[in-house]
Amino acid sequence: MSAQTLIYCVGAAKAGTSWLFDYLYSHHQTYFPTVKELNYWNAVAMGAGQFYRGELERRKGEIAARHAVTKDDDIHAYQLQSMADIEEWLVTFDGKTRDDKAYLGFIGAGLEDARLVGDFSPAYALLGPEWFAEMAKAHENVKFLYLLREPVDRLWSHFRMNAGGDEAAATGMVDGYLAGGETTVARRSNYRRTVKRLLQAVPEDRIHVELYERLFTQDALEKMCDFLGIDAIPADFGKRVHGSPKAGLDPERRARLQAALKPQYNFIEQFMGTVPVEWQERMVAA
Repeated sequence: MSAQTLIYCVGAAKAGTSWLFDYLYSHHQTYFPTVKELNYWNAVAMGAGQFYRGELERRKGEIAARHAVTKDDDIHAYQLQSMADIEEWLVTFDGKTRDDKAYLGFIGAGLEDARLVGDFSPAYALLGPEWFAEMAKAHENVKFLYLLREPVDRLWSHFRMNAGGDEAAATGMVDGYLAGGETTVARRSNYRRTVKRLLQAVPEDRIHVELYERLFTQDALEKMCDFLGIDAIPADFGKRVHGSPKAGLDPERRARLQAALKPQYNFIEQFMGTVPVEWQERMVAA
């Protein structure tokens, strides 16, 4: 078996994936391009490649605007690399044509000094087991990582991000979801479906599930690095990446969201043997 591991972080969105990507990107035993969300597999599977190409073009424009006013040399260099990586990926993948060899080359598969390479695309959580199986066959040593966050907190954080800091708009999204709409974001909270599909496709020892609420601890990081086959290096546990604007969720809506997401709590209780105490502390009486 290859000494190099290819890791897919399949989500969940708003559960610490960006912080973990930054940690692994700076690790001396890994290689990751600066583009965090390649969305290769879901673009091929779901035909959404043009949307993701547009998102990358938009991101490149935002980076260019920041680059024009950045004074810090290190940030300046990272921005240049980010724009170059985006351009290279857009040339490498047209958004629709499957080319695993080109994809693997872009993410560094086979690089001699990289014990770990991979792809962090939370949208992969929506794929079916047949695509997880395809992903697992792409490299000799493939593993999957799935970060979970207390379901209501994850959903609320996602709505806040989409609302861009407008608390009234975020609350309106919650109300829309509770009324039977706004299902796209909610699908990212379907831990039960994603875990079951992963287990259908790959052996359980190829999957590592971690809680957002425990991610920023030395113990969790050491377990994860051991799973990934790399050394644990010091981490900035106080750093937050892409955090949503602060806004409160009232107890009544939290209780209603909790009830709507009850199948997820039930599944995690079955899967982990208990509802994590960190989640229990966030729950309110319905």
